[in-house]
Amino acid sequence: MQMGFVTYLSLVCFLLIPSEAKPKSYTLRGYDARIQSGIDMIYSLQFDSADSHFLKIIDADPENPLGYFFRAMVGWWRVLVDLEDESKDKEFYALLERCIEVCNVRLKKDPFDFDSILFKGGALGFRGRLRGDRGDYLGAARDGLRALPLLNKSREMEATNKDILFGQGLYNYFADIMPKRHKILRPIMFFLPEGDREVGLDQLKEAAREGRYAKAEAAYFLAQIYRVFEADFHSSLPYLESLHKQYSNNALYHRYLARNLVEVGQWQRGARLYRDYIERVHSDEPGYHVHGEIESHYYLGRLAYFRSDLGKARDHFSLVERLLPAPLRTRDAAFASLANLNLGMISDRHLQRREALGYYRRVLELPSHSDLHSKAEQFLDVPYDHLSD
Repeated sequence: MQMGFVTYLSLVCFLLIPSEAKPKSYTLRGYDARIQSGIDMIYSLQFDSADSHFLKIIDADPENPLGYFFRAMVGWWRVLVDLEDESKDKEFYALLERCIEVCNVRLKKDPFDFDSILFKGGALGFRGRLRGDRGDYLGAARDGLRALPLLNKSREMEATNKDILFGQGLYNYFADIMPKRHKILRPIMFFLPEGDREVGLDQLKEAAREGRYAKAEAAYFLAQIYRVFEADFHSSLPYLESLHKQYSNNALYHRYLARNLVEVGQWQRGARLYRDYIERVHSDEPGYHVHGEIESHYYLGRLAYFRSDLGKARDHFSLVERLLPAPLRTRDAAFASLANLNLGMISDRHLQRREALGYYRRVLELPSHSDLHSKAEQFLDVPYDHLSD
């Protein structure tokens, strides 16, 4: 997951829906169950059903931004399940733009229309997030700067809403840690309020516990924050376990849980999930793709290697190489490098030096990852000796 500050600044207004309908908030009267039902479809990757669901809400009330926003969220998850595939970006941006247009019409009539404030902020936030992921940091920053006042306004209008804590928590956490890690972001922070890491984590936890519509999203970001930024793999695990239990067909939750289990040393459980992931790829289930299959075979190969089942390990590592799609992605290339290094080590253990040399040379052909090139060069000079590890 690519995590630049502008990416997270742009997420601050996601799903800031009030927990109790006010008289003017007619969009929530009788809609709560339908909204949650549609959200569950999105997280279960039932994209066509979710799209149809929110189209019905639009047909029933075409001047209401709610349906347009959640249709855009269907588009967002179509992008998110394979973030490196840019083919769905254009449609997603168009859905967001339509939501913003509907919000603007209502805001001209009533500048304090809470629904339009929050959905416009959410639309700007998600547009900024994808722009950040695509390297358009200036565009992402512009969207983030436009979204932040909307967050503040929504906080004033619904100060006790637990879903709003999701946006507040993301802002506080990343506004604190990202400028410390990336000097280039410090000029941007000059124009923005300071963050607070601890406050941000507490707000996200409260949203994950007590939020209504943002509960799953808060849990997902807590898991990723603990894994990627805090390197606290034990703290991330309960969130991913809960998400996978609730949305067992969500390929993203599935893969991240498997990886997290490996990270905490629970290889047996992780391996079961990775084997299931491969089966779902072969069954063409939504969101399950070859890139996750490559990851699955690599970790299954490592488990077999640890167990000294070198034949099975060789089979899994060989599949990593054979499954590589074109054009080659950075993460796929990293797994391929790791797999080929392991194949070389297995060949050296079997005294198959010529084969081992071929695998080490293949590592050097692939993009450099970590210290794999230096290890490959080392084993080209001196055969790998597992007894010396």
